[in-house]
Amino acid sequence: MSAQGKAGSVRRNYTPPRYSPGVIYRHWGLFNEMKVSVVIATYRRASSLGRTLSTIAAQQRRPDEIIVIDQSPSEERPSVSAAIETVSHAGLNVRIIWSDVPSSTHARNLGLKAATGDWVIFSDDDVDWPASVTGDFVTKIKKSPAMVMLAARDTLALAQPRPFWRRAAATFFLTNTFRPLTYGKVMACMQARYPQPIVGDMETEWATGYWFAVERAFVASHHLQFDEKMSRYAQAEDMLFSHQVYIAASRSGRRCIVSEDIAVTHLVSQEWREPDSFADLCGAWNRIYIASRLRTGIGFWLSLGAIYWAAIHQTLVRVARGRGWLGHLRAYGIALRHLGEIRDGRFSSLYVRYEKHSGLLT
Repeated sequence: MSAQGKAGSVRRNYTPPRYSPGVIYRHWGLFNEMKVSVVIATYRRASSLGRTLSTIAAQQRRPDEIIVIDQSPSEERPSVSAAIETVSHAGLNVRIIWSDVPSSTHARNLGLKAATGDWVIFSDDDVDWPASVTGDFVTKIKKSPAMVMLAARDTLALAQPRPFWRRAAATFFLTNTFRPLTYGKVMACMQARYPQPIVGDMETEWATGYWFAVERAFVASHHLQFDEKMSRYAQAEDMLFSHQVYIAASRSGRRCIVSEDIAVTHLVSQEWREPDSFADLCGAWNRIYIASRLRTGIGFWLSLGAIYWAAIHQTLVRVARGRGWLGHLRAYGIALRHLGEIRDGRFSSLYVRYEKHSGLLT
């Protein structure tokens, strides 16, 4: 299998040479304790953040540093400070960066730049960490020196294979494959899927943002960061970054894994969420923009067609579940009117025009 980047295809299965940098790193790791940084971007979720930090404080092997990037309005920052102070008293090493830019990509880049660990874990602010997960993570990394990205599974995600009718519908609308995936895959419609179920360690072309880790030196050496043109909380911005890590890893003979053994609970907090109407817009814009980053020429237009075909599937799912669907269709209609701006990542004027009811503007 291969992933297509602007420079062409890359191989998924590549055996690194015997004396690769990964092997050298392994020997280094046997005699040195690996340092782990955690980066958490948060916005108007002091209560959820406090719960997540409390589960990190309960780790059997604690991370060496936690960097919280808070973008909340100034009047909500005392609640965030209180949540951090509570776990700091418990001995957790937490640093906070205040940001006036409400952007998950900007926040995570700030955290990545500030991190000093050998590995950086990106965690959402509404995730429960089982007590052993950091220790399990460190053990797995030391046993797998070729790895540069490791994603956790969600304990709340379905562990059973999809039924026939779901596989058939997903295949028809290009949102998944009929046969069970054996690796994490980025689809042509710019949606991404993990295998279901995740068994053991499975190769992956992407990682979902609720919990995944990257080797900091590898990311730095390839000048990778989150694309700040996608500056609003929506969908897929973490997929682009992690897929770019995967592309670089494939070309370097390194590995990207989603693991059954590394599991967290993603609570999907409702404490604050992007209003549905604006989230629909950003979701459509982001997928089209990402397609323009990963596909060129006819490849982009084929991907754009897949995005709109998959949007029909999403609309039908919303109708079946009794959720609002007109706004979803409207979002893709608006995206067509602004296709040139979206492909170029010129979102600023679109945010100003359509964000008035999002709750982010002051």
